[in-house]
Amino acid sequence: MQVTAISNSQSNQQNFQGKINIVNDLSYLPCKYVRKAYSSMEEMIKDKPFDLFIRQNHQNKSISIIAKKPGHLGKINKPFTESIITNASTMDEGNETVDLYTSVARETIKTYDKAFPKISTCKKIKNFLNKLCNKFVSTFQDKDEI
Repeated sequence: MQVTAISNSQSNQQNFQGKINIVNDLSYLPCKYVRKAYSSMEEMIKDKPFDLFIRQNHQNKSISIIAKKPGHLGKINKPFTESIITNASTMDEGNETVDLYTSVARETIKTYDKAFPKISTCKKIKNFLNKLCNKFVSTFQDKDEI
């Protein structure tokens, strides 16, 4: 078995592939609108570290567009943002509805980006080392001496 070598430039780059997932099933009209708006929503999410989940609530006749990391779906204490389109299964056909789906997805993505900004690994390490250094300095300084 051969193992291929990975260059440093490839290993240091983070390559996010945000996806659009449909949870359960959609009825006819919402499915049609999602299909029409799919390419523009895919373009918006492609470089993001999270996914868009589209879910229909048949009781409320609404569509939820959720921005969340894929491993966090279904977990309560994980960060996410959700936007709801009401009366989604009774909307009239037209480009306004497709534009509505696109604009709601755009706002959901913006809200998630603002609420949970992406922090680079380098910055996380730098913050950790600064805090650690400050603790050492405060520990070793004797404030009772003159």
